[in-house]
Amino acid sequence: MIKPSELTPNNAALFADIIQKLGLPAGVINFVYGLGPEVGQELAANPKVGLVSLTGSVGAGIATMEAAAKNVTKVSLELGGKAPAIVMDDADLELAVRAVVSSRIINSGQVCNCVERLYVQEGIYDRFISALTAAFQQVTFGDPAERSDIDMGPLINAAARDRVEQKVAEAVAAGAKVVLGGKRAGDRGFFFQPTLLTEVRQEMAIMQEEIFGPVLPVMSFKTLDEAIALANDCEYGLTSSIYTQNLNTTMTALRKLKFGETYVNRENFEAMQGFHAGWRKSGVGGADGKHGLEEYLQTHVAYLQFS
Repeated sequence: MIKPSELTPNNAALFADIIQKLGLPAGVINFVYGLGPEVGQELAANPKVGLVSLTGSVGAGIATMEAAAKNVTKVSLELGGKAPAIVMDDADLELAVRAVVSSRIINSGQVCNCVERLYVQEGIYDRFISALTAAFQQVTFGDPAERSDIDMGPLINAAARDRVEQKVAEAVAAGAKVVLGGKRAGDRGFFFQPTLLTEVRQEMAIMQEEIFGPVLPVMSFKTLDEAIALANDCEYGLTSSIYTQNLNTTMTALRKLKFGETYVNRENFEAMQGFHAGWRKSGVGGADGKHGLEEYLQTHVAYLQFS
C-alpha cells in the first residue's frame, strides 16, 4: 500500500501506470490518495498493517508513531535533516564548491540529505566564499516545463516559499549577511533565489532548523574537533560530509561524526546497497541495502527436536 504526499500525487500516479503496463497482477500494489491527517492516520492505526514506512517531517513522524503505537505496529521513519558539510584547508576547492552547490540546489533544496549548513576552515574561508558566490551566480532557474536548460525549479508551493523567505528574514534580523540572493525570484510561481548567508552563528535557527530551500548558511572554524562539535550540535542526524585530502582526517571525522551517513569529497545521493538511516530526530529504521530490506521482514526462529 502506497500513500503519496497530498502535495506530490503525480509521482505515484506515474509509478502506478508503469506497474500496470508491466503486467503486475491487480492488488499486489495499491495506491491510496488523501490528506496525511486523515488517510495517513487511518493507515498507520489500522491493525492489519504490519509496517508503516514514512518519509516526511519530524511532526509527521511523531504523528505516525502515535497512530501506530495503538497496535504496537513497527515503523520505519526517514525524517528531517540538517546536513553539515565540513571543508578543510587541504580540500580540493573546485570539487568542494561544485559538490556543495549541486547538493544545495537539487530539487530546489527540498531534499532531506542535501547540504543545509557549511563549515569552512578559516585558512581558505575567504577564497571559498568567493568561489562559492561565483558558482551560485551561475545557477539558472525557471519553469522546467518551459525550459530544459535550467538548474533549479520552483519550491513546491507558496507556503514553502514563504517559509524559506521567513527563515532568511529571521537570520538577517539576527545578524546574518546576505552575500547573494535572499529574495523571491519574480512575481510568478514559487521561486526563491539561490541564497548564500555568512556571519551566522551556531545558535541561530538558520543553523539548527531544516530550511528545505536553496539557502546555504556558512561559518568558519579553526580545528577539525571544533568543526565536528559544530556539526554534531543539532537535533538531526541524517547525513554529513567532509572535504579533505588527508586519510587520517577522514577517519577521525568518520569516527566522531554522529550521523547515519557521511560522504567524503562528494555529496548525496546514497547507494542502493548502502543503508539510509538517521540518528536522533532524523528517524528510526532505514532504507536501502540488506538492512533496509530486513525492515520489511518478520523473523521466525524454529527449534526442532524429533527424538
